[in-house]
Amino acid sequence: MAAEIVPGLRALGMNEYEASVYSTLVGLQKATARDIHEMSRVPRGRIYDILNDLARRGFIAVEEGSPASYYVLDVDVVFDRLKGDYIRSLEETREALKSLSVKPRLPPDSFFILRSGWAIENHISALFRRVKGSMVILCYNPEFLRKYYATIKPLERKIDLYVVVQKGEECVDINLPIYEARGTVAELLNTRPVNESVMEGRRKDECAILVDSRDFFAIATAGSGRYAVIGSDMPIIGYLQKTIVERLKEA
Repeated sequence: MAAEIVPGLRALGMNEYEASVYSTLVGLQKATARDIHEMSRVPRGRIYDILNDLARRGFIAVEEGSPASYYVLDVDVVFDRLKGDYIRSLEETREALKSLSVKPRLPPDSFFILRSGWAIENHISALFRRVKGSMVILCYNPEFLRKYYATIKPLERKIDLYVVVQKGEECVDINLPIYEARGTVAELLNTRPVNESVMEGRRKDECAILVDSRDFFAIATAGSGRYAVIGSDMPIIGYLQKTIVERLKEA
């Protein structure tokens, strides 16, 4: 028996004895309890309980006789069933947790700061997935659009999408509804979306995103870290998004 198999089987819920018995029987294909005991070195007093439990859980089967023999069921079939059960359980647990969650209503002046790279990427994905009607992306760095192009592009067919940049010539290779900022919108784009007090060190802004007149999301890099500021359910977000769209249409 390869010792490295045991940890993998233990991850499926087997204890060390069960993993040893099962992997031994897979190698033998068919054997008596005595043969399995001698090969696996699992205590004789435990061998029958373990074999019967593995049979009950669908890993092996029993051939009646004197003595009884045990044989493995098709490994592919067994593990496909386990995978299906695990995915089904995972989905049921996720839905159960979602039904328990209650989104807190933020005060008008509240915001959150994300400092984890994984958390930022997760929130960006959730934001693009959750948008229903409109999105305004104030882009300070065209590399943001290139990095997330494959995610942003499909939104163009489903929502009103406005991508605002400072210099249109920097984005000629990006096939998105891009608007070059002018007038009031240009002034807004030149205003940093994240307060200096939030971050330490020299800051480089990446983007600010307004979604469905209710969500605000801004990303910047300061020092060696990437940060994001999140706001939600603030009246100013809806006013700001509406005003930007009106100015873009006028231009």
